[in-house]
Amino acid sequence: MNKLISTSLLLTFLFLIGCKDTTTKEVVTTLDAKTLMSGSTESFIGLWGLGDAPGVSGEFTDDAVRVISNSLAPIVGGEAIKNSFVETFAEGSNFKNSHIIVGTTETRLLSDEILIGAGTFKILDANNETLESGKWGNVYRYKDGKVKFLLESAHRIFNETDTLSADVISLEESIVSKEAHFDKIQASVAGYIKYANEKDAEGLSMLFTENAIQNVSSKEGIVVGRDKIKATEVFADGMVLDANILGYTYLGDSLAVGYGNWTQLDTTTKTMVKGQWGNVFKIDGDTAYLVMESAGISK
Repeated sequence: MNKLISTSLLLTFLFLIGCKDTTTKEVVTTLDAKTLMSGSTESFIGLWGLGDAPGVSGEFTDDAVRVISNSLAPIVGGEAIKNSFVETFAEGSNFKNSHIIVGTTETRLLSDEILIGAGTFKILDANNETLESGKWGNVYRYKDGKVKFLLESAHRIFNETDTLSADVISLEESIVSKEAHFDKIQASVAGYIKYANEKDAEGLSMLFTENAIQNVSSKEGIVVGRDKIKATEVFADGMVLDANILGYTYLGDSLAVGYGNWTQLDTTTKTMVKGQWGNVFKIDGDTAYLVMESAGISK
């Protein structure tokens, strides 16, 4: 009997220790994601306020990509990114002497190196008048104690004044890539177009992971979770979506990023709205699921 009691107590002790260790690891992982994001955000805000184009561009990796509302095409690579910030802070630019406020809604470490986040931004002039506001869903690489942008996907808020344009365009052809799992990203994009045009919220939501993040101009705030993504889908009659893939990188650890353009044609009025997307995918078997969708309109 004493032996049975001793064994039971030992198992209970080991169980409690195991539970304690698991909880600790989860807390540390969450804290690390928030701490890393906070440091990166503070640095970006400070350098923007100084109008320091080389400094801000130094927050990006050499092969990073910017997908933003103020450009119809992705900005690819360190030199192009630096030039984009030089133009942003140049004399005559609306953003000369501006400062930026950044809010963070979601942060996650997807692996030891890959960090994602989503939130809001507001750019103000020297008189604190709002020049532009919107949402962002970005991907970062953490290496050698430093967080740097891999993909900036930031889009201004869709306003009532953002009407459909009579300028109807055709998207350029998607790229062809030999990188791992590209065929699965192609299938994901094709599925998104199919379900959107069929007005199938259930089918569309199943392209996302269960706790996915959705950051799109057409929805209020940052939407988190497959169920909420499904519940907030609204499809307008006569609208036809199209999209292409202009870039793709497999990051390892079953993670990938892709980006491209999209258009939505109103078939009744023959007018169009257009924009860009920059998303994160998780490869699971034969399927690439959306971990984070970040898409918005372009000027």
